[in-house]
Amino acid sequence: MTDAGISPPSATRMNLASQWRLALRLLWREARSGELTLILLALLIAVTSATGISLFSSRLELALDDKSTTWLGADMRLKSTRIIDDGLRQDAVERGLDVARTLTFPSVVLGRGDNMTLAAIKAVDSGYPMKATLTLMPDQQAAEQAPVPQTQGPKSGEAWVEPRLLALVQAELGDELRLGGQPFRVTGIIAEESDRGSGFYSLSPRMMVHWDDIQNSPLLGPGSRLNYRLMLSGAAEQLQAVQTDWELEAGQSFETLQQGNQRMAESLDRAQRYLALASLLAVVLASIAVAISAQRYASRHFDISALMRTFGLHRDDVLRLYLWQLVALGILAAITGGLLALGLQQAMLWMLADLLPTGDLPSAPLSAWVLGLSSGLITLLGFGVPQLLPLANVAPLRVLRRDLAPVPLAGWALTGLALGSLALMLWVFTGDGVLTLWVMAGGSTLVLVLLGLLQLGIRAMRQRLTQVDLPLSWRFAWQHLSRDSRKTASQILAFSLTLQVMVVIAMLRNDLLADWQASLPENAPNVFALNIQSYERDAFVASLEQQGFRHSDIYPMVPGRLLTINDQTIQQLGLSHIGSIDRDLALTAGEKLADSNRVVAGDWAMQQQNGQLSIEAGLAERLGVGLGDTLGFRAAGVDFEATVSSIRQVDWGSLSPNFFMVFSNDIMERLPPSYITSFHVPVDEQAKLTQLIRDYPAVNILDMQALLGQPQTLLMQLTMAVELILVIVLIAAVLVMVSALIASLSERLREGGLLRTLGASTRMIRRAQLTEFALLGGIASVLALLASEALIYGLYTAVLDIPWQSLGWIWLWLPLIASAALAALGSTLLRKTVTVAPQQVLRELG
Repeated sequence: MTDAGISPPSATRMNLASQWRLALRLLWREARSGELTLILLALLIAVTSATGISLFSSRLELALDDKSTTWLGADMRLKSTRIIDDGLRQDAVERGLDVARTLTFPSVVLGRGDNMTLAAIKAVDSGYPMKATLTLMPDQQAAEQAPVPQTQGPKSGEAWVEPRLLALVQAELGDELRLGGQPFRVTGIIAEESDRGSGFYSLSPRMMVHWDDIQNSPLLGPGSRLNYRLMLSGAAEQLQAVQTDWELEAGQSFETLQQGNQRMAESLDRAQRYLALASLLAVVLASIAVAISAQRYASRHFDISALMRTFGLHRDDVLRLYLWQLVALGILAAITGGLLALGLQQAMLWMLADLLPTGDLPSAPLSAWVLGLSSGLITLLGFGVPQLLPLANVAPLRVLRRDLAPVPLAGWALTGLALGSLALMLWVFTGDGVLTLWVMAGGSTLVLVLLGLLQLGIRAMRQRLTQVDLPLSWRFAWQHLSRDSRKTASQILAFSLTLQVMVVIAMLRNDLLADWQASLPENAPNVFALNIQSYERDAFVASLEQQGFRHSDIYPMVPGRLLTINDQTIQQLGLSHIGSIDRDLALTAGEKLADSNRVVAGDWAMQQQNGQLSIEAGLAERLGVGLGDTLGFRAAGVDFEATVSSIRQVDWGSLSPNFFMVFSNDIMERLPPSYITSFHVPVDEQAKLTQLIRDYPAVNILDMQALLGQPQTLLMQLTMAVELILVIVLIAAVLVMVSALIASLSERLREGGLLRTLGASTRMIRRAQLTEFALLGGIASVLALLASEALIYGLYTAVLDIPWQSLGWIWLWLPLIASAALAALGSTLLRKTVTVAPQQVLRELG
């Protein structure tokens, strides 16, 4: 005797080849009927998002590893904020090392007519590019031709520039550009410069000139932001000896392959993490859709399984037939999803182009493909296969009694398999076991709490609305939503979380930029003038006023270094690692408190006395300095001390000259300062600024108008890449709802048939369906907006310190769009409930 007391023919076993052939034949039939479409779509979302992020991340990691030498330009570099003693270069040559020198700084470049732009200037000697990759394009219109590798930099009197610099100054190859009053002929267009590095000013377009042309330039005066590099390559033991033997001055340090371009690596790592987490959310939602669809697929095949059992097929072979179909579906999803992933990662590379190094990135390794495609396998094993296991337990007697359904897996087993699969995917994505445990514990707890609260809310509303006289269509709609509160709560949570993330990211991007721009006065300074010499100070100020440029006060400035605090050296106090003092500080003096400064301790009036110092509050806290402390400095070869008499809070975003250290005037009288100021140039008066640059070629003009647009561009690119993944997340959330709707289609067909048999009109049923899904979209969007308001308020007030503003008009249009979209989708999917004759529905469904 067998299941349910029936004795079928002796069970026959199929070999593997027969199983595979029959499984493919059944799969083809299922594909034509659309039974497996949702599972395939969900797998495609999981594979595409996971593989796309895996390919993107692995290509960047390989580039960081394989091209670290070319990005550094050498095996090691000595960096300095002042000119490097030529004796060190000679010593390196005597040790058998290859050497090259570079100098980078920001300055304004003049082109045709009144056109100008802020450029990142780089002067190189004959030893450059050493191990860096430096290529030129044949001409401006030959981007499709192969770039030409270079073994030396530009010759004296020549300049190599990036294409965007030519576009900004409206120049062409062969034209003349002026830098600090000197003419340079453009003889090359840079295609790749691997050792460009990172930093705020390096975002400006590059202009490369010869080392000898720039050494006597007035642009290298005090106050200029100069970065010298001595590039070293050779035997590892000689490089190690150099690090040991050379005595470095203040402001000098070595850069190794591991340290070079660290900021770029950290920025890209953060971007990859955001994208990976967003992609994981898409995979999770797709997995839920797979589980729902697989459960419906299994329940719709109970009859076929029972029929195969009555024909003598062994229960294990029945299960294998369906598992082989799932495997074939997984292979199809892997191939198609892999192709889509190529397009996804290419789109992200395009969106993040300005954050990435120039040149072609290496191809992704096989491991990246395996890592991404494994998400599809884990999704199948953890969410699809468990739903098919009951097919092996279908009783043959079901062909006669359709009420005999197999016992499904226990709920705890399904939950355990799902959580285990999620944990495995998270570990695969992050490679961090501790993070996996924390996220799984915290995420599971949060989801359970939110689901519980939503279910309680739905039940409470159900009890309250039973006492309200609602229109019939509204009553039917609410009954559908409240009948299975757990399923409804899951759908609402999936949509609301997705919408919340998208709203928060969009608001952060817009509000951060809007607040920053709004915080600047209408006529805020947008140009800085540095390296103004004493003999031209009055004339320069007169020129500003003659041109009608509103300017801030002009400040004396001299580079200096903090040496001691209360007669103890910075090294003795263990403070030499603090970035703000690990370089020359811009020192100034004055008796007038700047508008962007506010005294928080001490008395500013003490500045009128000799030997006094006012220090910025943040630096004072990091140094452990208070009122009455004595600080020792060295500037222009002069050692001096000053007593802290006040501490200031500085608004560094004011775009006015600000300083960590402000001394009493008597100290500055002993030093040879240059001067600095800032002023506002209206957009339509750029020609006046160009003339000012021509009249004062030694003054280093920094046009901040170009720089102010660069953070906005980068932020837009980062958010575009994240939003691209969030679109996939939203599609996955929609797929969850579609899966749930189709899974309930049989029940809804039966209900629709009964209602129409009892006299309900097609219009009433359609109205009830529209109301149901509009409510679902409206509730999900309102919850998303409430959570977004709370999260944005916390971020703005506690983290970002910017004024909080309500979401405003989003409260109106997001619920309307969400409700309309879900209503249209739901009614489209359920149109069969009102188009098929009631007799036919009831006959087919029994």
